[in-house]
Amino acid sequence: MTPHKFPTGGALIAVAFCAAVTLGVRAQSKTDEKDPLTFEVASIKPSTRPCPPCGLVRPLPGNTTYHAEAATLRSLMTIAYSVTDRQIDGGPSWINTDRFDMEAKAARPHSTDDLHVMLQHLLEERFQLKLRRENREETVWALVVNKGGSKMPVHDPADNDYPPIGGNVARDPDGGICPVMVGHNVTMDYFAFFLSRGQDRKVINRTGLPARYDINLRYMPDGVHFGGPDGGGPAISSDCSDLASALPRQLGLKLESAKGPVEFLVIEHVEKPSAN
Repeated sequence: MTPHKFPTGGALIAVAFCAAVTLGVRAQSKTDEKDPLTFEVASIKPSTRPCPPCGLVRPLPGNTTYHAEAATLRSLMTIAYSVTDRQIDGGPSWINTDRFDMEAKAARPHSTDDLHVMLQHLLEERFQLKLRRENREETVWALVVNKGGSKMPVHDPADNDYPPIGGNVARDPDGGICPVMVGHNVTMDYFAFFLSRGQDRKVINRTGLPARYDINLRYMPDGVHFGGPDGGGPAISSDCSDLASALPRQLGLKLESAKGPVEFLVIEHVEKPSAN
């Protein structure tokens, strides 16, 4: 089993792993109490930010605001609907290239799941987005607890900041290096979703772990090469293993091959946002 493929190789190392309308700024108040899962104020506008860096999509502390910088509609959809981009079918090419800044604020705090639903509603409204959902039975990776139990520390449940999982490079005293995945206040559903982005199959959370956890995972993604003494690059740490070995040893988790339903989103209609 080699469940450790990253789609863009070394470009993911030492940068954040991220992955969440008008031609000006449009603000809109929501007063319909029959549909509370809408943002009170929302702005989506074409981005003029330099790229890279770009593509940040995240909730801000306080559980009221979703923020995006130079994000494509496709990347916003992956956050809103918790899917990988390979689970999105159809749509014009501009959903992969045109970039937008977004600021969307709710009237009161909401759960992360509710904020995702609110983000779905916002995208469907501003982009006239219409989707068809299809469940397809596929081979998946099941994320499960390894023998001996979880080794991840539970995060303080009072902390309302949910930053995206990020990446860094650890350097050992002898000069060896290893990529590190760092996550704070992470649910296992989100961790499975994040792992899916670097796998050849969808990762499904079957751990049964209910809390939020802190993750610090050293491993070498498939296809990433730092070189060595002969190649002139830094040497790889001796304990920098692949994902299949690192998950059980460091986090008490593992990936098992399984069958399961995978949801696909088929774009039936979408429009570029226009000025209002």
